[in-house]
Amino acid sequence: MDDNDDYDELDTAALDVLRELGPLSTEDWAIAMSDRGFGRRRDMYELVDTVDSVDLAFLPDMRNIAVATLLEGRVLTHRLNHREVASDIIESMDDLSPITTLLQFAEDPAGLRTKYRGIGDDEIFTIRGIDDPQWPPSEALVLPQGTLSDYEPGELVSLVVAGGEVRIRSVDGPLEHVDVSAAVREIVPDDESVDRDAVVYQLMYDQPDLFTKPGPPLSELFADAGFDQSDDSVARTGFDFDAEAATTRTNVVSNNFGVDAAEARALVLFGDIMRDIRGEATHDAQQRAEAAVSGGADELAPLARSEVAALALRRQLDGDGAAEALLNVADALLTVGPRRVTAAAHWFRATALDRLGDALTAEKALEKGLDADSHFEPAVLSLAEYASTRGDAVRGLSLLGRIDPAAGADLREMLEPYVPRDRPDLGRNDRCWCGSGRKYKVCHLGKNVLSLEERAQWLYQKAGGYAATENSADLIIGLAEIRTAHLGGGDDALSKAFDDPFVSDVVLFEGGGFAEFVASRGPLLPADELMLAQQWLLVERSVHEIESVRPGEGMSLRDIRTGDRHDVTERSASRQLSAGQFICSRVVPVGEGFQIFGGIEPVDPSQRTELIEILDADPVDAEDLVSFLSARLAPRRIETRDGDPMVVCEAVFELGAVGGLRRKLSRKYGAAEGNRWHWTVESSILGTLTLDGTHLTLEAMSERRIDTLIDDLMTLHPDADQMSQRRLSADEAMAERSGEAAEPVEVTPELAALLDKQVRAYEQKWLSESIPALEGWTPRDAAADPTRRDDLIRLLGSFPEEERVGAMSVRRLRDMLGL
Repeated sequence: MDDNDDYDELDTAALDVLRELGPLSTEDWAIAMSDRGFGRRRDMYELVDTVDSVDLAFLPDMRNIAVATLLEGRVLTHRLNHREVASDIIESMDDLSPITTLLQFAEDPAGLRTKYRGIGDDEIFTIRGIDDPQWPPSEALVLPQGTLSDYEPGELVSLVVAGGEVRIRSVDGPLEHVDVSAAVREIVPDDESVDRDAVVYQLMYDQPDLFTKPGPPLSELFADAGFDQSDDSVARTGFDFDAEAATTRTNVVSNNFGVDAAEARALVLFGDIMRDIRGEATHDAQQRAEAAVSGGADELAPLARSEVAALALRRQLDGDGAAEALLNVADALLTVGPRRVTAAAHWFRATALDRLGDALTAEKALEKGLDADSHFEPAVLSLAEYASTRGDAVRGLSLLGRIDPAAGADLREMLEPYVPRDRPDLGRNDRCWCGSGRKYKVCHLGKNVLSLEERAQWLYQKAGGYAATENSADLIIGLAEIRTAHLGGGDDALSKAFDDPFVSDVVLFEGGGFAEFVASRGPLLPADELMLAQQWLLVERSVHEIESVRPGEGMSLRDIRTGDRHDVTERSASRQLSAGQFICSRVVPVGEGFQIFGGIEPVDPSQRTELIEILDADPVDAEDLVSFLSARLAPRRIETRDGDPMVVCEAVFELGAVGGLRRKLSRKYGAAEGNRWHWTVESSILGTLTLDGTHLTLEAMSERRIDTLIDDLMTLHPDADQMSQRRLSADEAMAERSGEAAEPVEVTPELAALLDKQVRAYEQKWLSESIPALEGWTPRDAAADPTRRDDLIRLLGSFPEEERVGAMSVRRLRDMLGL
């Protein structure tokens, strides 16, 4: 049973406990689960706090309640209007939502289903002839077409819960008189709103006979009792729902982002203005933005604090039209906003212009922002990044010196290696070393004179920093998760995947980040770097054969797709790679030479054909590429003959009275060898059973096999009690055998013999198989053909030379092939 199955069983058990004892607070629910032996209180609290079921709801005091039983036999009504009759769609929120909650995750057998305007369900409303994008405003109950054909507007229809299913029925005869005024006043305080469904559930819980016959709709009952509804809440007539909603939103923002109430109100208002004008025509958007900013100038003043301004943008830059809306708001702040937010407004404007592809005008806006506040951190960071893009490390570091060192640590670390180094042998008034005839102080003193080749890494880092923005966040996360899956999962693996140079390079090139960088920031780049960047955009990732290596200096590569040869400068990887290997990389020009940026991925010879097909696609699929080249990182998988993962399994049972078990085991598995029985199929041993006194030990090489042995034993001897069980992957078992584990265990001779037998059989089979790395030739045929022999030798050379249990032996393969 996997973890999801375990969780589902606990989920079901938790709901059973709630049905038995509820309503319960979350804490009491967890205690009840713990008292019944399901786990520790802390673990049970986490469990019940995340139960997700249509059967779970809350009462006004936030106690949990299972509503399916509570709703059984209940009837709620709704008065139809003309639009509902025509479309067979009911606006269900005000009257029917306490029951329609049972339909949220699946369609009812009668064909009823709930849909919501604005979250992907709009198509059904169009199909039913509804052209008003504002109706229904929230939840709708969609009925099979023709359900309401016999109804007239103004008539009542009812929902009934019967046998756990929701049914729609007509309302005939007089309505039951229902007066809930006093009961609702006890539930809903004078100065608060309460969730409407929670109020109804409390009424049902307190009065078991309530809503068991058709009565007036809930909306009419609440109105008669002196209560108003808004969205999904109920409050006394005259209650200010808008003010409460604003307060709630402010509190949520304050708690989530750690800002005070005034700052939270500024963030909420800023977001409201952005949403209000997004998508509007430019002139209208500007007018509306100015009116909103003018009316809320005092509330927007906290945007002057750099942390608040940064939060404002982080929450609002996603989606179409965001940059245009931000530009309108920024201009409105500069025109009619408080003076203290001038620096923030210029930074907002620069950010919008940058997103719209006008980096030069954005740079001027940043300069104006620093004129207003020379230490406004977001503008300082942005302008320092622009200085880096221009190749001016001195100015970038000077700007970063104005703010907290921690804020620009990554950018500072990138810039420091590119600070110009002065010539100590020249005085300020000496003739410059470059031969210009001018004095050193006016020519090259303090100016960067690094070659293009020396600046290539800087150019790559600039693009990487640009791509690491929100524009590429989804792609970075997606590719990192693909890489992580092959690394074995876990937070540590995900962290490694985010820092992986190959993932970053795929985001830049196959993901389009580098092209966006050149289009957006190209006007800021030094001319030679812009030309180099444009050259890099023309270079495709490819598969290269290493023809020679100069350890610590570089390599000579042949592109097997094009035949091009490149002499590459590479100091690190050249110490680890050797001639004859294949790699996947992007080889780019840098001045007079070539370099590799973005990591080097080893390629098994058998992968070449399939990898080239991926690289030949137009466009290359980034996810396919990362997945294919990450497969080598996955843990080795050793399989049994029937395709199951090889797992060393052992289970020990106490038999009590052995009785006639020996005879039963011999009938099932054949005669024993001493006290040991072998489960064999076609002469292959699939498991063993060893009797030692009253203890029986079961051993097998897969989980499916050990489970079969256990099931067989319990059938033959139901009184057997399991004393211990252990299951180790093949890698874990071999690690223990080689002494890598803290507590080595003995691997039986039978296991070693079984592995050896299986591997030797596979080797014989492999010799006659069609191998992609040999262009479909078999190893035997390639060994006999002089034109293919070198490919075969290279393929075998890529296999591990170390003799390992459970792995093919390169020595044996060479002997069998006459190599």
